[in-house]
Amino acid sequence: MSALTLAKSRGTSPNRRHFLLGAAASGIAVAAAAGGVGRVFAQDQQLVFWSQLAGSKKAAGEALEAAFKTAHPEINFSSSLYAEPSQLNEKILTSINGNTAPDLYIQHWDYTLTYSTGDKLADLKTLLTNVNFDDLDPGLLAYGEIGGQQVSVPLYGTSRGSGINRKFVVEAGLDPDKGPQDWAELRQWAIALTKRAESGMLEVAGFSLFHNDLETREIFTLFLQGAGGTLFNADLTAPTFAGPEGLKALNFLYELLHTDKVTDLGFGLGPGGSASPINQSRAAMIIAGNYSTNNALKAGVEFDVLPIPMENGGFTSIVDPFSFAITKASPNQKQAATFVEFALSAEQQVAFALASKNVPVLKSAQQDPAVQADPYLAKFVKTASYAPATAAAIPAFSRMVTIIARAVQETLFKRVTAEEALKAAEAEVLAVLSR
Repeated sequence: MSALTLAKSRGTSPNRRHFLLGAAASGIAVAAAAGGVGRVFAQDQQLVFWSQLAGSKKAAGEALEAAFKTAHPEINFSSSLYAEPSQLNEKILTSINGNTAPDLYIQHWDYTLTYSTGDKLADLKTLLTNVNFDDLDPGLLAYGEIGGQQVSVPLYGTSRGSGINRKFVVEAGLDPDKGPQDWAELRQWAIALTKRAESGMLEVAGFSLFHNDLETREIFTLFLQGAGGTLFNADLTAPTFAGPEGLKALNFLYELLHTDKVTDLGFGLGPGGSASPINQSRAAMIIAGNYSTNNALKAGVEFDVLPIPMENGGFTSIVDPFSFAITKASPNQKQAATFVEFALSAEQQVAFALASKNVPVLKSAQQDPAVQADPYLAKFVKTASYAPATAAAIPAFSRMVTIIARAVQETLFKRVTAEEALKAAEAEVLAVLSR
């Protein structure tokens, strides 16, 4: 069952990828339909910025904009804040091909991959002349590079680790400061942390696997990497997730669920966020991102973060950048570049990271003493270092989320074997890439 169908059946709101998946299928048509709209930029020399720095990022975003206005009073700066990624997505989809899009926007990396279709975004490596790209985290930067062009540059990213309830870990006699070092130990932890009533009813999941399609794709990717595999080949022309590493990853998840019974089918499915089982003390371990910290702490959970082990030792992670892009049609590219360069300065990178608890893209800011002194932020900076320096940066990536998630879910729900599911997903991905 896809998370979008589940969300509709429960009356909950789909997450940002659900809107993107539908938009990606029809985005070109929608954008083309806007082609008849006249150019509606504000007057030249006014930098128009559409921002999605909302929620936990709102205070940090406002501080960044205020600092920029103080540093550059000569630039007429106008920003609009959108509370939801889907809101901004709809605005950009209906404007970018009609030349009514803003000079500059900031959005999740996967949306920007969709917008890059049709050569509508500027190459930031040529515009950001005052940025040393060697000083930026290559793992975060990779998500905005398409065909040799840097269509987006991150302001920050989130990374993934094992989020734990320290209270449950200590009660199980495990070391919350060390954590599992390989898959065998991860399995032992998950079994030891699982609590069931005499009736067999699950009380605490030792390892809550996923809550929606996005998290399903992420956990599969993490274990795929843990087995030594990748989603795509080096030049991103073909999927590789259906090989032996993908089978090993999916079968490991299957064994955790059906052999070890560390969670139940459908446990915790939903929008995630504050409703995540770990925030309700119904899960001892999850795949966590920077965003997990505040909700867990607000819920009174003794939360901590450990690295995610690979099969035979070592650690892995993925990153999820939040990135700037500048439109090619912008009459104010120079001013837009000035804002991005300002945001990527050491001072602003550290300030934004501390206020928002997200991993800065500037490598020196990641190691800044103030950032490293933050107990949670420092751990997500560390887990980010385990992520590959490459990314599946292709415009159709959003469609892959549902395809891969469905393959994992179909296997775990015992509808097909892991091999059948991954081969079917591989065929679907190949068909998308060939279009």
